[in-house]
Amino acid sequence: MDLLTTHRKRQAYQFLLHSYLIGVSSYGLLLFIVFLNNKILEINDKTPTWEVTFLKSLLNSKENIKVSEVFFATMIGIVLAIILVVIINKKYIYKLANHLNISNKHGEDDVWDFLFGSNDVEWVTVRDPESKLVYQGAVSSYSQKDDKRELILSQVKVYKDKDDDDLKELYEKDFIYLSFDVCSKIIVEID
Repeated sequence: MDLLTTHRKRQAYQFLLHSYLIGVSSYGLLLFIVFLNNKILEINDKTPTWEVTFLKSLLNSKENIKVSEVFFATMIGIVLAIILVVIINKKYIYKLANHLNISNKHGEDDVWDFLFGSNDVEWVTVRDPESKLVYQGAVSSYSQKDDKRELILSQVKVYKDKDDDDLKELYEKDFIYLSFDVCSKIIVEID
């Protein structure tokens, strides 16, 4: 699940906690499925034959762990993880909270992700005051790593910012890759 979602770097204990919670939830869902199955059998005057023995095997060393039970719990865990990835990536919890006026958070790690993850942002102007270079282009791709920002622009025009606020066009490129530190004084203007 960690590989399929975008988030800041996590600590090892967070990974272990998430794994534990998905595992416990998987067995909880398996117990619920077995309970429903057995109730349906009882209603139809049949004897329930399916029993989850995982907890018994943890408490009693003489009980064997059923491989089929572990398999079913694993399959439930995979499905549960996929559902959670969709909920996280589509920001359904934040959308619901915004719709109910509970919160106004956007669900991204920072404004950089929120801005470039928006469908409204297509063309940008990136100004570097130190080099006095100006890049105008369409956002092709973006990313962030702890202290770095990366941006790929397509259909790019590169200008030199003169002291009198005029721009002199230097060249055009199909693609340009920009990388800069979080603390740099880069200015991004949305067109």
